[in-house]
Amino acid sequence: MEDPKKEEDKKEDKKEDKKEEQNGDVKKEEDKKPNENDNKLNLSEKQQKMLMEQLKRLQLSQKYGKDEVIKDEYKFWSTQPVPQFFKECDVKFGEIWKDHKVEDLQKEPLTLPEGFEWKDVDLSKQNELDKLYEFLKSNYVEDDDHMFRFDYSKDFLKWHLNPPGYFPEWLISVVLEDKIKNKKKMVGFIAGLPIKIHIYGTDIILAEIDFLCVKKEFRSKRLAPVLIKEVSRRIHMRNMWWAVYTSGTLLPKPFCQTTYYHRNLNVKKLVDIKFTYLPHNMNMTRAKKYYDLPDEMPVPDFRPMEEKDVDDVFVLLDNLEKKYKVHGYYSKEEVAHWFLPRKNVIYSYVKTNEQNKVTDFISFYSLPSSILQNKKYKKLMAAYSFFNINTSCSFKELMECALILAKKAGYDVYNCLDIMENETVFKDLLFGKGDGKLKYYLWNFVCPETQPKDLAIVLM
Repeated sequence: MEDPKKEEDKKEDKKEDKKEEQNGDVKKEEDKKPNENDNKLNLSEKQQKMLMEQLKRLQLSQKYGKDEVIKDEYKFWSTQPVPQFFKECDVKFGEIWKDHKVEDLQKEPLTLPEGFEWKDVDLSKQNELDKLYEFLKSNYVEDDDHMFRFDYSKDFLKWHLNPPGYFPEWLISVVLEDKIKNKKKMVGFIAGLPIKIHIYGTDIILAEIDFLCVKKEFRSKRLAPVLIKEVSRRIHMRNMWWAVYTSGTLLPKPFCQTTYYHRNLNVKKLVDIKFTYLPHNMNMTRAKKYYDLPDEMPVPDFRPMEEKDVDDVFVLLDNLEKKYKVHGYYSKEEVAHWFLPRKNVIYSYVKTNEQNKVTDFISFYSLPSSILQNKKYKKLMAAYSFFNINTSCSFKELMECALILAKKAGYDVYNCLDIMENETVFKDLLFGKGDGKLKYYLWNFVCPETQPKDLAIVLM
């Protein structure tokens, strides 16, 4: 029989052994714990910078779309007074380049390579209007699949590029002498227009830059940066130092990114030309019924805008634009120019009350596209939403009236950006989200990043 004391000693020994074993396990766990310095990557300053840029690039791709190309180096735009993607701007709001004086500017146009020369475009001369029209029709904005290309009409170009207060020397082309045919052909064009905008409490007069276009075979010669520099020089000569412009291309650095939405008006043609496709569960008969619009408008008594309506429309526009953080504004002369109807250019309609005051306003402009790969159809008739103002009806009713009016005018599709309050009606009125993104940019001016719903500027 074992001594009870020895039994107790054995139990104690076992307890001690277990305790030591547990302590050993704890020690092993502690040994397994990494040193806090082990998590730190031994990266050089250059490697750290590269890693941060890769993270930034990923964030930008998520923001602007994975298909957007964010270039390592924007050779031209990195030299311009615009916010950059990979470098913080010292200015949070307002002007970037401040040290500017008209007297310091180069007085003569920039030097061009031999054979090329500058030529101002005078749209009051029919032959020059014809040349500009043909040049843009053959070379201006085209979709990625090369199926459609903008086809601005001659009347549209005269209307858009000769507004009140325009400067003739801001309509600039580059021409090249054709020695064989003994004539000069247009190979590049850019336009500047003075406009007034309100940006987060600040009113400024600046230049709208538009229609930057270079003939396809000359795009490798970097004519586009030269055109931008020359129009900038001429704008500065007028003591203006800021500009606004839009592009479907991602450049440094948008202050607002907007999206196009499309409402089918002639669904069979749109499917035939591959502008759109039928959902897998819908045939053409069902699609026609689905997108059909009534003959009668939900709000009666809209009529085309007339000269006598200019004052009322001016007031409506002024009240509308004040609701938005970034907006343009118009004089009465400009309201008359931009909104009085012109066939196949601008369509504007008003509704009046018993006192003959305009209460509601609809406007859209005409921008067809050439159809490049279809034997049956040659032109896509597209209406683009401009400004729409409701006070006596709902915004949905107003926009449904706009769709009906556009369809009656012969348009195949009604296009609309998601700016202002437009997006609020897209679902109910069967708009489909398009692939097109339109980015808004400011040159030599910084403002906060702006949501589309806070923007009321339409550049064409």
